Amino acid sequence: MFDNVEIGAILIRLLLGLFIGFCIGLTSIGGGVLILPALTVLLKVDPLVAVGTTTLYAFLTKITAMIHHIKLKTIDWSLSKQFLTGAIPATLFTSGWISLKGADQAFKAHLESFIIGVIFFGIILMIWNMISQKKGAPAQSQIAQKLYHYPRVRSGLAILVGAICGALVGATAIGGGVLVVPILIILFGLSASQTVGSAIFLAFVMTAITSITFGARGELDLPTALIMSLGSTLGVYFGSRLSVKLPDLLLRSIVLGLVILGAIMMCLKKGAH
Repeated sequence: MFDNVEIGAILIRLLLGLFIGFCIGLTSIGGGVLILPALTVLLKVDPLVAVGTTTLYAFLTKITAMIHHIKLKTIDWSLSKQFLTGAIPATLFTSGWISLKGADQAFKAHLESFIIGVIFFGIILMIWNMISQKKGAPAQSQIAQKLYHYPRVRSGLAILVGAICGALVGATAIGGGVLVVPILIILFGLSASQTVGSAIFLAFVMTAITSITFGARGELDLPTALIMSLGSTLGVYFGSRLSVKLPDLLLRSIVLGLVILGAIMMCLKKGAH
């Protein structure tokens, strides 16, 4: 499996995984918005293969976290079931369609532009989340409080946003965390622990579907995903330990800066073609 990967290339991937895992451990932010720029800009990975590799990486790194949250009982199973009713078919359809269009170079260029757009949308969400936390947002949003009295509307909305998030993960590998987390808080009023647990479980399912779809057509770099996830395991451990010692706003600002840098680098790379 690793025959074609040189020692230097293995070390680079381990270090990248270590660094990204460290960022995820610090803030719980990361995943696609950090990995995609690293793969496409630094490792020169094809955009389509980058999506497949990122989702496999995300799937592998969420296995232990999901087991941990199942034990802690921090997953809202009822809401997750409704969310996945929309997310599973949307993820399957979108990832399958993107994968089939893989040979079209013009389509790949459009996909790269779309990925950059989704990353910038993720940046806006991250900034908004930071501002709302700084202001000290109420325990539950007014939207979530109102939706609670309309269970059918709440259920329908969960299916709809599940389909949107599933389509985004299937197309770009982004959305499992940066999009799902604010949705669970704003629309459904989940507590901090339930938000993290449910988001990890939902992302686990969506990335599993996407990585299987891309993997079936050979559109992912298995050695890179395995090596980076190995490095991330260690990175998450150290990042999590440091996260309790530094201000949350500072940590989030650092990771946000890195995501913005990655997005700019992707724009410059695309502009150079």
